[in-house]
Order: sequence, then C-alpha cells, then structure tokens
Amino acid sequence: MIIDDIVEYASHYDLLIFDINGVLDNNHNAKVEVLSAAFPQLSDLEISKVNVAMERAYEKSKSSSTASHIADALLDNGISIESAKAEELSAAYYDLNRVNPEIIEMLNSLAQTKKVCLYTSLSKAKVDYITSKGTLSDDVLVFSRDVQLESKPSIRNLEAILEQTGVSADRAVLFGDNVAVDIMPANLLGIKAVLVTNYVDSFIRL
Repeated sequence: MIIDDIVEYASHYDLLIFDINGVLDNNHNAKVEVLSAAFPQLSDLEISKVNVAMERAYEKSKSSSTASHIADALLDNGISIESAKAEELSAAYYDLNRVNPEIIEMLNSLAQTKKVCLYTSLSKAKVDYITSKGTLSDDVLVFSRDVQLESKPSIRNLEAILEQTGVSADRAVLFGDNVAVDIMPANLLGIKAVLVTNYVDSFIRL
C-alpha cells in the first residue's frame, strides 16, 4: 500500500493501527533481493519457491531463527549452505527489511493530528531496530510484544489500545497483512480493517 492510500484512509479515522511486518517494512522485497544477490543462478520462479519455503519453515517452527528458516528453505529446494552463510543472509535480510525513512516520516506526520499505534508481535528492541532508518516520534504508540496482554490474534490487545488512546472502535482503522491474525479480531471488535499484501491481485467483498 502506498503512502497516499494510507493518508486517504487516515482522513476518515481518529486512530490508525499498523502491523509492521508485511505492512510497513520491506518484507517481500528484502527476501527477494537477498536471495537474488546470493544465488544469481536461480530464476525468478526458483526464488519464489524458496520464498514460499521460508514461510513454510516459519510456520513449522516460529521459535527458530530466521537463519535456520533460510537454510531449511534452501535445502527444500536442493541448495545446502553452511550455518555461517545462513546467518550472513539473515543479517542482510534484516537490514533490508527495515522501514523506509519516508514511511517513518508519514507516521510522525500522522501522529501530529491522529492517534497512531504500531501493533506488532515484535519486541520493543526489534521495533527500535526495524525503524532505525529514521526517528520515530514519541507520539507514536508502540504496542509491542513486551506489553501485550496475550499473543496475536487478540481482541483483548485491541481493546487495550482503544482504552489507552481513548478512541472508540468505530473511529479506528487497522492495517494488517494477515486475515486471521490482524483482520479478523479487528473486524469482530468493530474496527475497520484493511488488508495490505503483495500477494493478492483482487478480492471479492461479501
């Protein structure tokens, strides 16, 4: 989702709630760029297969490191790498995955007139790193894993955000990339939910 689209939504609501992963960061592009640079012999389709395998590895073992997810995904596609190489690729991915400065500027600008919240499963330390290409305003509420009442998906966490910001559900909008984890709880609570994803070409509204 481009900045102009977010700003347009913002004009209609008092509270903007953003997931970070897949919405504000460079998750998809970072994976493709790191894999393409490390394995130039792979076609776009082969890179896509590794990308999908990384998601599969993550779902199988969310507690494992990104380096292990990369190594497992490559092995699933017939490529074996040393652990040191996997760590190197992981570090490159995390660097590229950081939120771009223009996105941080947008959040800071919105926070001057709106309530803005980053609602994420990341730790506060990880949020600080992933937004380190700019300076995030103190007016932006960071509702990280460290302060959440329970893990996502959660209605209780969203209720806590509404309480902290003093905004009613009907005056809030949430931007997320996962229907089950982000969109569903917001929708059930009466918060407008917007799906942000690189992987959907169209949708049917019921």
